[in-house]
Amino acid sequence: MAKGAVRAVQHRLGARMRVLREGRNLTQEQVADLVGISQKYLSELERGEKAPSWQTLVAIAHKGFDIKLAALLFGVDEDVGADITDIGEVLAGRPKEVRYDVLRAVDLILRAGDASK
Repeated sequence: MAKGAVRAVQHRLGARMRVLREGRNLTQEQVADLVGISQKYLSELERGEKAPSWQTLVAIAHKGFDIKLAALLFGVDEDVGADITDIGEVLAGRPKEVRYDVLRAVDLILRAGDASK
C-alpha cells in the first residue's frame, strides 16, 4: 500500500476513534487506561500519526469502546439497527462523498415525511 494511502487509513481510523470516544463522553486518558496504553499514544492514534498493532486495535475496540473490531474499523455491526443513536458514529471515517450522500438521503426522507402530513 502506498504511503499516502496508509496515512489516509490512519487518519480515518483516528477520526473514527475520536468520534466514538467523544460520543461516549470519555477523555483520552480514560480510554487509554481502559486499553492499557498511554494517553499520548492514543492522541497520536487519533491524529493519524501512528499505526496501531493488531493487538492494540482489538484492545481499543473491545476494552476501550466495548464494540466489535468491525465496528471500529468499518462502522459495521450486526446489531446496528438497534444501536444507532448518533449519526456521527455511523458516518465517522467515511469519505466526504458518502457522508454527503447519506445526509442528503436523510434530508429527502425527512422532507417527504413532512410533505405527507
